[in-house]
Amino acid sequence: MPRTPEESRALFDRWARTYDLDLAGQDGPKAGPLVGYAETLRIAAEQVPVAPGMSVLDVGIGTGAFAARLRGRGVRVSGVDPSPAMLDACRGKHPGFTLRVGDFNAIPFDSGEFDMVISSFAFHEVPPGGRLAACRELARVLKPGGALCLVDIMFASPAALAAAREAIGERWDDEEDYPLVGDLDQLLHEAGFGGSRWRQTAPCHWMVLARKPA
Repeated sequence: MPRTPEESRALFDRWARTYDLDLAGQDGPKAGPLVGYAETLRIAAEQVPVAPGMSVLDVGIGTGAFAARLRGRGVRVSGVDPSPAMLDACRGKHPGFTLRVGDFNAIPFDSGEFDMVISSFAFHEVPPGGRLAACRELARVLKPGGALCLVDIMFASPAALAAAREAIGERWDDEEDYPLVGDLDQLLHEAGFGGSRWRQTAPCHWMVLARKPA
């Protein structure tokens, strides 16, 4: 049964101290659906269309692993996360980031504030019934013409998800509710995004680039 948002927040509060160390080993045979984690972040960061001076918001920033890969490109980084402990860990690693408690359905920034919104391995924590509202919230904080880069554990079809669950076996977490590519693409369209481009970056990972109309 999927976790509630409160259970997810408590999980990441407990996990914050060892999160980066634990995910550093997500390329071995016991990695489960996170296998390829570092490579996925590398690919996604290379594809993010940013330029010096742009404002970037990372939703579900965690310890800042994705946003940190953009710092050398001269962007201003803000981040939100529902876990205060994760934000404390991020603040210790990246004191220049502007960080606030929040989540996909309640982003504590003004409408039209950001040139770019990014997110990695976090959207699946949003309960399915709240995902359209979450997509609309991502669009709200973007400037007209702004872009979204979202990376997560996702699957192209129910058959692909079922095959991954069978292959991963006991390492599969039944408390997770991973999105399907087509379902999320439709939600992004309904939320007003256009021009979505999808890429599979690892056996269980997909990224999407989409843009808010100018």
